[in-house]
Amino acid sequence: MQSIAIKAAMNLNLTSNDLKNLVMKFEAIFGLENAVAVFDAADQLVYGASNDDVLPEYREIIYVNNQPVGSVAVYCSGADPILQRTLTFFATSLSQLAQEAQRRDEMADEVLARYDELNLIYELGSKFAQGVAQEEIVQFVLMETNRIVQADAGVIYLWDSEKSNITPVSHFGNKSTADFWGGRLRELALSTLYAYDQAQLFESDRVICAPLRFNDELLGSLLLIYEREDNRFQASDINLLTTLTQNTALFIYVARLVAKLAHEKAELEKTLKELQATKDKLSQNERLTIVGQTVGSLIHDMRKPLSNVMGYAGLLQETDLTHEERFEFAGQIIKYIEVFSSMAQEVLDYTSGDAGVNKSLTSVETFMTYVADLLNPPGLARDTKIIITYDSAKDFTISVDAQRFVRVFQNLVNNSVDAIETQGGSQVELRVEAVGNMIRFVVEDDGPGVPEKIIDTLFQPFVTMGKSNGTGLGLAIVDRMVMAHGGKIRYETSRMGGARFVFSIPQA
Repeated sequence: MQSIAIKAAMNLNLTSNDLKNLVMKFEAIFGLENAVAVFDAADQLVYGASNDDVLPEYREIIYVNNQPVGSVAVYCSGADPILQRTLTFFATSLSQLAQEAQRRDEMADEVLARYDELNLIYELGSKFAQGVAQEEIVQFVLMETNRIVQADAGVIYLWDSEKSNITPVSHFGNKSTADFWGGRLRELALSTLYAYDQAQLFESDRVICAPLRFNDELLGSLLLIYEREDNRFQASDINLLTTLTQNTALFIYVARLVAKLAHEKAELEKTLKELQATKDKLSQNERLTIVGQTVGSLIHDMRKPLSNVMGYAGLLQETDLTHEERFEFAGQIIKYIEVFSSMAQEVLDYTSGDAGVNKSLTSVETFMTYVADLLNPPGLARDTKIIITYDSAKDFTISVDAQRFVRVFQNLVNNSVDAIETQGGSQVELRVEAVGNMIRFVVEDDGPGVPEKIIDTLFQPFVTMGKSNGTGLGLAIVDRMVMAHGGKIRYETSRMGGARFVFSIPQA
């Protein structure tokens, strides 16, 4: 047989059982027996019987991504045009099945790769919440990144604004010294920081460098090296380092901001002693408190989606998952990553005074299915019962920014769940109904309700209901987001004795 030229990374991707079932059915149609053989790209027999002394009557190539990965052949006596045409169709079907199998394998590999990234981001968030200094964050990022990439040497440079240059602050490798990381390597890192938003490959793909930059602020660069000639960085390493350094830059930026705020606070306290708490210094202190509360709110709100992501990532490590379950869990991870990004932007939008909504038309059923998946994550148990009903309004259409509007329901329901878990209760109800030309949403629970003394200021920033892990920014964001969608939210006492929030938005 003629050999098939093929990329080393491609393969047939079909199991013996799959081939057996398909080939037996094909042979049965034409009354054949042991006449069909399937070969891989190297002409090695994968399934069926072949005769090296006899050429097959017909043979068709199997392709994946327009690359030949194998072939299917028929050994028979005499020409049969119908058989030949059917074999062509059969080879096309095998190509599609092999393509789909490869796509599923790639998706599974991608999800596992994302797990490493998410785990590193989660650990960074934990360390930041614990008050870890910038130097420890930098060292942790370098070591954990290399645990994934496995380079021979690496360094993180940080930007020195006074010298307008970068300095190596954490590094590893046999030749790793401050002098080693100067010269050409520092110039590569500096040029990457100035000129690029993503990781870049240099020196025959044996050096990879990614910028550390938050918005337009220069923070530094991360650089890894393969010293061995036979090792090269791949495109997947570019994507990995780009993602990790973008998130790392955020934490370095915030760590610097916290350090700066701590320094400013110390200076302020000194000034307050000298000037006996003048009005101007009190104003500065108030701003420091607001910034601290805002940062604390972001960290608090990050915990629940990150916890769910870690839960689904753990489920994906199970070896007995079906393809459907793997796809479902991977889809849930993607949803929560989108929510995580939306949450960070939401706090930034709030502090800048811009709701930043980007509305589009969607059905109530589609939107509420998305809400239900986030509030009742499939496969993850929850102690508090969450009941969601929207049948009477499912066929109506609304205009919403789904990524941002869903945060209204997450904040309200999570507040109810927090209150129930600490002070008693059992369930939260979310109902949707059409009222005139409006769509009304009701969220209520059988928990302790809202203390009377804060009802009038409930939707103001930094008003809390006594939760140990809350800052009071959540309901302020809810109020603003409802107004951005043309509605007005109000609080009532629930018929179940707990809290009840009601708001409506126009039908599209």
